[in-house]
Formats: sequence, structure tokens, C-alpha cells
Amino acid sequence: MKHVRRGMAATASLVLTAALLALGTQPATAAPAAPPHGHGTCTAVPSGKEAPKGAAWACYEVTSGPPAPALARALAPAPRDGDPDPDPNSPGSLCDKQPNSTRLAYCVTRGLRWTYLDADQKTEIGRAEGELGIYSKLQGVPQANWKESVVVTLHSKSDTIPAVELDLLPICTGQCSVTSGPLVAKLEKVDASVGGSITYSSSVGPDAEALVQPQYHAAMRLLVPGTPLPSVNTDWVGPQIRCDGKTGEWTGCVIPEHMANVTIRRSLYRAAAVTYEWAQNNLTTLSMGTKNKPLHYKKMTEEEKKRSRDLTCNLAPDRFVKDPSVPDDSCDEFPFAATQEGGKAGTRCVDILPQEVGGVWDVSNVKVLRNDNVKTNAPCVRGHVTNQDNIDAGSKEFGAAVRSDRILDGEAFQVIIAP
Repeated sequence: MKHVRRGMAATASLVLTAALLALGTQPATAAPAAPPHGHGTCTAVPSGKEAPKGAAWACYEVTSGPPAPALARALAPAPRDGDPDPDPNSPGSLCDKQPNSTRLAYCVTRGLRWTYLDADQKTEIGRAEGELGIYSKLQGVPQANWKESVVVTLHSKSDTIPAVELDLLPICTGQCSVTSGPLVAKLEKVDASVGGSITYSSSVGPDAEALVQPQYHAAMRLLVPGTPLPSVNTDWVGPQIRCDGKTGEWTGCVIPEHMANVTIRRSLYRAAAVTYEWAQNNLTTLSMGTKNKPLHYKKMTEEEKKRSRDLTCNLAPDRFVKDPSVPDDSCDEFPFAATQEGGKAGTRCVDILPQEVGGVWDVSNVKVLRNDNVKTNAPCVRGHVTNQDNIDAGSKEFGAAVRSDRILDGEAFQVIIAP
């Protein structure tokens, strides 16, 4: 009887197994090992691939922040002794340091690493390292179009890794599109570089503005002869960019996280530059165009600017009085008339006479002509400046900066006095 029961049990077991199989249930198998930690994104190397002996995991890392001297060298030669100050928007100024953007240019840098790991997830079977640099200059590019120059460089590689590959697939969010790209870089030799370009366009129209942002989708692969091994996608974003059709004759773009600036050089604008610098050094209570107390642009018609300037220079009871020691003397008011801070009554201003001593224009040589007891809360200054320097520094330099830095109505800006 016991034999009969055992036979019936065995038969029932076979029937149950058959039923489970019919329903698609498979016997349990061991779960695959979890991907390694601390090596970026890892995928198991498929069996049968021509990977190095012992390689069980292919890992990929993209790290932020390293300088990209290879990109700087590729796009701009090193400055020579005696060269003027380097352009702060150039690759040489941006791509080998942090932070790596200005209002008019940016350099996105990333470190790259490809690694093979053993099944123990700790032992390296091979490693390759490189860098990615992306540079773009927004200044001087009309119609809200801009181009990125891209360089991918391989710095080191184990013999167990024949080659590596990176595909850079860009998109642009907001009122923006990618008009050329992507970039595919295959690198086989140490110190080899692959370059290319990506272009973008914003359709922002006249009197409009839009915030856009490049985004990057990178596919990284380890390559063996004839066989690419698992691709891993890594994503990050570039700087936020503002494109507008509100400034100048055409649309254009800037990076708005950086404050706009107007640079006035003493060597070019002499007494005008010293007038603004003296105000920044002495009238410290109110906004005088410094980084912490910037001015704010006010879009005006020519008639409105004239009225603002007349309030400061030409109306009673304290009209500006020319000084006979200054050729073609004029009233150079600061803050500028076309700012929210400009247009103050002249009676509240400090009158000063900048002077050249030994061929040098310097704030230490300024003579205060009115309001001898200078108070830091005075809202304005009137400088005795030749009419030509007044026009060139205010109308030309300030006006050019409004267009090149795309300073919008109400936007803050800094006035920088340079040698």
C-alpha cells in the first residue's frame, strides 16, 4: 500500500510540474549579481564577446569639473610674452579653470573613464581615461545662432583595451533646436584627439526673449576587434542661455547668470574714467555701478535721455559751470542718464575736476570743486571732462556694451574701470 501511495505522490508531482510549465513558470535560478558600486554605470559583459580574459563588467564614468587644456590648446595658441591681457571669453581663459563661463562664452568640461572589472567587482582588467571639452562664444553671433567646438582626447589606456568610443548627442530645450551634430569619437591611441562642432539656433523674434539650455546625451563604449561592448548613456546639462530680440538690430544670446558689465579704460577715456572711478570709491552708500551695488539700465528715447541729463547738468539752481582749464569742457554725469539711478538734480551732485599729473590719470589727483564735505550718500557726481571723452565713454562705450552684453531694460550691470 505504501508503494501505491508513493507512486501516486510521484504522479501528482509530475502533473503539478507539467501544469506549472504550461503556465510559463520556470524553476528558480540564481539572480545575477548587482552592478558594482563606485565605478560609474556598469553593465555585465555578454558571454561570447571578445572582451579581455576575466572581464565581467564594463563600467563608464563621466565626471564634472576637470580643466580641459587640450581643448584650450586646440582652439587657441598659448599667449606669447608681451601680448595684451587675454580675452576673458577665449578658450584659453575658460577651458583650463573653474568657473568656466562668462556672460558671453562657456566651456563645458568632463572627465571620461572606461573600465573593465573582474567578477569580484574590484579587480581592474583594464582602464582608459580621457577628457571632453565643449566651447562656445556667443558674442558677435547674430540671429541667435551659436556654435560649439568639441574636442575629445584620450590620455591613457591599458593594453587590454584596443579602443574606446564616445557619441555626443546634443539636444536643446526651450525655444531652441540643434542644427548640426552629433559627434562620434573613436580613440585608439594615447594623446589622440577627435574634434567636431555642434550648432544651435533659437527662433526668438523681435521684442521677445526666451530661456534655452543645451543638454548632452553621451553614449560610451568599450571596443574590441570587431565587437563593440555594452553602451551606457550619461546625461548632463549645459548653461542656461537667454536669447532675445530686444537689444540692437538683431537677435542674440547671453548667459544671464553672469552680470553684464561696461568696461571703461583710463588710457582711452582719461578724465571720464576717473570721474566714474572716483564716484565708486567715494560715494559708497548708493549704487554707483560696483558689483555689490550695480546700476540698472533704463531703455529711453533720445529725448528722454536728454531730459535726464538736463536734470543733472543744465537746470537751475545749480547749472554745471565749465572750467577754463579743461579744453572743450562738458558735464559728464554719473550714474549715466540712461539708468534707473541717473537723472538726479544737479544740486545734489558732487562736482569734481580730474587732473592728469605726470602723464597719469588717477583718482588721487581729483580736485573736489563743490560739496567739499563729501558725503557717501550723494547720489551723483559731475566731472569736468572734454566733450569728446564724454561722448566716447558714455554714448559710445556704454551704448556698445548695452548691445554686446544684451542688457535689457531694468537689468543690472557693473561698470569696471580698467587701466
